[in-house]
Amino acid sequence: MILLQMICWKAVRDIFKPLVKLSVIFWSLVFLAPATLYGQEQPAPGEAIFTIFVNSVPVGVERVGVEETQTGWKINSSGRIAGPINLNIESFEVEYDTSWKPRQLLIDGTRSNTEYDIHSKITEGSANSNIRDGNQETTELLQINPRAIILPDFFFGAYEALAVRLSQSREGDTIPVFVPPRGEITAVIQRITTQQIQTAQTQVSALIYRTLLRYENQQLEADIWVDQRQRLLRVNLPQVKIDVARQDLSLVSTRLTSQNHPGDIQVRVPARGFSIASTVTIPVDHQQPEDGWPAIILVPGTGLVDRDENIDGVPLFAQLATGLAELGHLVVRYDKRGVGQSGGRPESAGLEEYSDDVRAVVEHVIRRKDVDRDRIVVLGHGEGGWIALNAAYRERAIDNLILLATPGTPGTELVLEQQKNRLGWLEVPQQQQTEQTLLQTQIINAVLGQRDWDGIPEHMRRRADTAWFRSFLEFDPEDVIRRTRQPMLIIHGELDQQIPIHHSDRLSSFANDRRRRESTSETIRFPNIDHVLVSFSETGLGDYTQLFERQVSKELINSIDQWINNAANRKQ
Repeated sequence: MILLQMICWKAVRDIFKPLVKLSVIFWSLVFLAPATLYGQEQPAPGEAIFTIFVNSVPVGVERVGVEETQTGWKINSSGRIAGPINLNIESFEVEYDTSWKPRQLLIDGTRSNTEYDIHSKITEGSANSNIRDGNQETTELLQINPRAIILPDFFFGAYEALAVRLSQSREGDTIPVFVPPRGEITAVIQRITTQQIQTAQTQVSALIYRTLLRYENQQLEADIWVDQRQRLLRVNLPQVKIDVARQDLSLVSTRLTSQNHPGDIQVRVPARGFSIASTVTIPVDHQQPEDGWPAIILVPGTGLVDRDENIDGVPLFAQLATGLAELGHLVVRYDKRGVGQSGGRPESAGLEEYSDDVRAVVEHVIRRKDVDRDRIVVLGHGEGGWIALNAAYRERAIDNLILLATPGTPGTELVLEQQKNRLGWLEVPQQQQTEQTLLQTQIINAVLGQRDWDGIPEHMRRRADTAWFRSFLEFDPEDVIRRTRQPMLIIHGELDQQIPIHHSDRLSSFANDRRRRESTSETIRFPNIDHVLVSFSETGLGDYTQLFERQVSKELINSIDQWINNAANRKQ
């Protein structure tokens, strides 16, 4: 979902007080000695370019270099990150000795258009830092571990050093981390897994380090990806929707294979002027029905999500495809246009165009000889439910419709609601909340042509003035639901904080108002499920550090299977 959050630097920084940057989730093999696996003790020198995403929208680039010197190692970077981070990195440089003990940190940049510099000299057991933040200059002398990794907030190139240290560590190891100018924390490696990544040129192997960050008053989970050259691949901060990917991972030709099923088949679906890269998951150990398999097409939500719809470390669609195939359904999931291995240009696509992509996949499914053409289901998650709705009212070949965690208000209301919730969560002062809500309203009106762009920052206009955001704001689910005829299943988790549970009530009301006899509807609410469809215990709400095997609820998958089977029986 594209939200134009105008968050002040202090609010963003406060969010990151309990964080040290790390990354996403991958497949499951535990390695006790990863350095031995890669057979390399030092990183490969060279440059890399990283793209920074906020809320799945690219907001900046950082160019990072790792250099071996006569006395050790040097990491440097430069770049620019737009709002809400709003950081210009003129120069970043951190030096380590040959054993990766820190020696010096130099930062020269601007933060929220204010000059921001740090010069830290690090000797055995102490860090002496001179800090300039605007007109304020301070000196800090802190005691730190002499082997601490230096990780200042938002300077993602610094994580190259952490990648090296992780590559030489095992599960259970503790790594000291210095976050200048605040102080020291510890990072405990809890689990090591692997991931295969298919790019256009080669196959990349990655180690993923799930790490518990321990602060004075709390502890949080994070992951980081490292390649076989002991170089950083990716950093993901799911709680604040920040993702940092090396350029070879952020290219549209890259495919992250987070979960495999023996029935997976890779196909390309022809669309208008390009092809859609898809995975068809066919049931195994099941006898194919005489009329063919019931088929389910999974429609992803907004943002740069591929066919697995990885959200907060959960490959939601990969798990749904596996679970539903094991119950006897053929499942199709696909990379959105311009994402993963699919072609097309997302910058010119709105809801109508994404709905056309769904219809292209439906047409492909209809042509398959192993599919029951009378049992074709389209399932949309999040704002993908809107795309599914739009496709369903235009495509009669769609027999049933399932909406998972889908918004029930018009786009204009949803944007303001989510902004209000997020500002409250950040504990932004009321005056700033009022100002940011006013600015968001001005942006909405400008996108819809109801006012000009005067007074709106240019970087916000670039992010907002798009075909997708315009179509999103104009969408009203009530109007579209009234035009649909398909039986509809609405599923929502009561712990969903991104699309709160009251949205399911609105969708249910609209669906029940339809007058056609075949337009039945059912709503299922799960008390312990969140937006990612993961079930939480009462004491584990939002505690991702305690949930190492995040799985889509089996109860939810079984409910989908039962509803589809009941719908088929009603038609007979």
